[in-house]
Amino acid sequence: MQARARLIAAALATILSCGAGPGANAGHAGPLPRLDDAETFRVWRIDALAGDAAKQEGLAALLLDPHARANKAGRSEGSHFLVRAAISGRSKSMLQLADLLGRGAFGFKRSPAAARCWSATPDDFDSRLACLSLTDFRDPRARVPCSDLTVMREGVPADRKTGAAMARLCLANKTPALLVPGPPPGKEAIERVRLYARHGIEWVITGDVYEHAFERYRAEFNETVVTRIESKRGKGYMESLSRDIALRISKRYRGKSKG
Repeated sequence: MQARARLIAAALATILSCGAGPGANAGHAGPLPRLDDAETFRVWRIDALAGDAAKQEGLAALLLDPHARANKAGRSEGSHFLVRAAISGRSKSMLQLADLLGRGAFGFKRSPAAARCWSATPDDFDSRLACLSLTDFRDPRARVPCSDLTVMREGVPADRKTGAAMARLCLANKTPALLVPGPPPGKEAIERVRLYARHGIEWVITGDVYEHAFERYRAEFNETVVTRIESKRGKGYMESLSRDIALRISKRYRGKSKG
């Protein structure tokens, strides 16, 4: 259930409804924590990971400050928070992202087209998806995984419409994913994750608790992703890939306990 709670869906209430105007930026996170203030930083990070766009914006500014003593891992996380805040409509984050894309800094690949797109501070979800599709990275660690990008606040309903929207978000981010039910992963599941990743696809286990609304969400998410992948790689690609991966895992773990 923990994986499902983390993944079920994106900060959709924020992403789909907020624009880049005053309403989108009305929330303020307060004074930034210091990097050496471990407890405040921990609380901010938890809130940011859970979809608080104001704190995402604040932590991005902190971790990407050229004078900060953040290590490479910290700066990659700063890039993650910056992108997520920009997608959620935080205009300051969009402008900072535009600047980094214009310079090719902090793991972002230089792209004048992406910089122009974000600098216009687009005020709707589809326009921000267009900017995201232009955004690329020199350092792969700076790209947000789909499973982190699509984190929704508690109480936001999951349905077919949100499933399609979140799939489009991950596709624009160039991180296609498949959401699959299951318990916490064992060795075989971890191997399956690795094999799908070799083909550029995230295999995300969302938990083993059945909820009808989430199953509708999952079905629409996966259908949208598979349709896009097969439009580029050929019809039947995913079925063939799944069979091949299942065979590889069966051969490797034949006679061993299941994980």
